[in-house]
Amino acid sequence: MKMWIGFALLAGALSALWPSHDVGAACCYFAAQDKDINQPGQKAFIQWVPLEELESFTVQPKFEGNAVDFGMVIPTPAQPKLDEMPRDFFKDLAIYTILLPLPESISPEPMTGCAFGVPEEEGKDDAQNGHGVKVLASGVVGSLDYKVITAEKADGLYAWLKENGYVYSGDEDTLKFYIDKEWFFTVMKIDPKQMKKKDDGSYEGEVTPTKFTFASKACIYPLRITALSVKDKTDALFYVQAPSQMDLQGDLSWKHSYRVMWLTYMVGCTADEKQQKELEERQAWLEEKLSKDAGFETTKLEWARKLGDADMAVLEDPLAHYAQMGGGDLPPGAKVVSRAEFAKAATEALKKSGSDEKEIADRMKEIDKDHPDGKGEIALLPEGTNNNYYYSPYLWLPNREAPEADVKGLTRLKGHLAKGQWITKFRKVLRKEEMTDDLVLTPVEAGTEQEYIRIMPTSPP
Repeated sequence: MKMWIGFALLAGALSALWPSHDVGAACCYFAAQDKDINQPGQKAFIQWVPLEELESFTVQPKFEGNAVDFGMVIPTPAQPKLDEMPRDFFKDLAIYTILLPLPESISPEPMTGCAFGVPEEEGKDDAQNGHGVKVLASGVVGSLDYKVITAEKADGLYAWLKENGYVYSGDEDTLKFYIDKEWFFTVMKIDPKQMKKKDDGSYEGEVTPTKFTFASKACIYPLRITALSVKDKTDALFYVQAPSQMDLQGDLSWKHSYRVMWLTYMVGCTADEKQQKELEERQAWLEEKLSKDAGFETTKLEWARKLGDADMAVLEDPLAHYAQMGGGDLPPGAKVVSRAEFAKAATEALKKSGSDEKEIADRMKEIDKDHPDGKGEIALLPEGTNNNYYYSPYLWLPNREAPEADVKGLTRLKGHLAKGQWITKFRKVLRKEEMTDDLVLTPVEAGTEQEYIRIMPTSPP
């Protein structure tokens, strides 16, 4: 579950080292001269405010390699503001977005169902050598020294990077791609002493997550610059917070996989004619796509929800609210009942069915074993509920589980997640040949949004 974020990681004779957490997106790692540096993956937390045309992404790069010094270059469409984020930010997001187990029918008898920083002098030419590189700002964020620069031409930036100790192994065309769009570059360094040295002499390490905030006409992720550091493919994980549920465009949409899974396992034999047609069309689309491109992989939706009061309560008191966070999507009128209430109703139902005391006791033991106390809740559906998924008025709601210490740490997400905003988490394995342009994220069409908080049989691990 590593990830990147559109940075250009430049390695060379820097006096500082540059790490990353399960990767940082928007960044690209370049091999140092005569050294082997691997970018294990990418991940980013993207925030999009369309009314203000304001975007931010948080990245935490991670690397493994033999070079002693590393650097990073991050392109953005406007001059960014940099902020330090909590070191465990991405770990907390991962815990927060664990899928809930699906509710199960629970009844006395087995049930059956349907199958299926510090500014520097404006405009100063840092090298003073005619390369056309201007340093707009510099400072420190966390353990990182950074400079925000612009460049007039690719060969000038290429030379400036070299003269400033960055051994850039990429091509000038990639730099030109961003220069032609008049994007800004953030160059960063870190002390290698903060890295962990492995037994074989290579280094691996993480840096404090860094948030870049900038003006943008669209929600965009710098992808092309990362291609230079990818051998064959990279695993990219995105968390996107926005007023709308967000998706990638065209063939990269997560709907190509999620809708098939949802229609198969959540609708199943209750699908109406329109839903059956959609499922057939989506399956046919994927078959045709794979027949033309056997290596194609769909984007996988991993979690999605519009945050409400219950979701925000987890950030205030995680231990009290985490286990059933998101469980508020039960049918209207459903209510949680005590085990004693359920046991009383179950006993009465078994008596009416003719069970003797021993049979009743044995059945109740089975229920307690399958649905242990403290591992979930029991809910009662209102009488007359037209429910396509469950075949008993009682539902077993299994808890989400995570180590207590990790759950407590969710308070660190306060101030970063916002009520009323969608969090959309999706993953895409990108092949090098798919990384020829930046990614554009767009809102899901109004009325077609789908929350995804409960695990299904083919949900991502």
